[in-house]
Amino acid sequence: MQEDGRARFRRLRWLTILGPTLFMVFAESVRYYYLRHVLAPLEVSAVAVTVTMMATGAFSTYIFAVISRMEKERNRYRESMMALNERERLAREMHDGLAQDLAVIKWKLHRLDEVWGDLKTRELMETRQLVERCYGEVRHNLYDLRAGTHLHEGLWQAIAIQVSDFRRQTGIAADWHVDQHTVEPKDPRVSVQILRIVQEALANVRKHAEASHVLVEARQRGQILCVSVGDDGRGVDRSTTVVEGNHFGLLVMQERAESVGAQLDIATGAGGRGTVVEIRLRVVERGGEAHRKGKTSVGG
Repeated sequence: MQEDGRARFRRLRWLTILGPTLFMVFAESVRYYYLRHVLAPLEVSAVAVTVTMMATGAFSTYIFAVISRMEKERNRYRESMMALNERERLAREMHDGLAQDLAVIKWKLHRLDEVWGDLKTRELMETRQLVERCYGEVRHNLYDLRAGTHLHEGLWQAIAIQVSDFRRQTGIAADWHVDQHTVEPKDPRVSVQILRIVQEALANVRKHAEASHVLVEARQRGQILCVSVGDDGRGVDRSTTVVEGNHFGLLVMQERAESVGAQLDIATGAGGRGTVVEIRLRVVERGGEAHRKGKTSVGG
């Protein structure tokens, strides 16, 4: 992202330096070798002034439009990075505070279990199970909060790391595949939201799907980029999900997709088994709106 911005800045700098110079050389050549032979001196001066004013105005307008666009992109990038840094800060605080406190409580409950022996009670066992579940949720949330720090390596690499972490943490077979020549969104806001939707979809698989395999894919059909998360679990009840915003978190994913102009579809397989969450987004290669990444595949 930053490398591309620096390359655009270098091109703009050379255009600013060479553009007026080359125009003046061309204009003077036309004036000297052609206009002064067909027009009166006063007319030549009038044409030169008029053309120079029009060219200067057009060139200045173009330069300021490019600078304004670069500034907006830089501000969006900075805002996205600030959000990611804030998530990293929250992850550190959770790790240093809540996660460690839960680990201590977990250890103390284990010690009570050893001391009490046959005096176990249902309340103690339920409390221990609750702490185990909370501790696991905190650890998963820490991984999700920190996943955005990999976005500087590219969206595809960040998703690959997320899928690898999901596979290691849950024991569920998970694969990641991106088709060759599939463009990667350049706008950092789009990359952040796609990554968060993938995280939410994987979290739903872990919590609710009871799946044995997950496939995360990125592919492009023309100017449409598709990123999908599919599983072979128990499916989704569409009558109570997006509308009511229940525990599946589909409403959050819907809002994230709409915030960057993407479309989110959730489909359930035949017989109500398996779910596919698909994000569709129009990408434009012209003008640096997107760039290409090579084929990446992570199996498991």
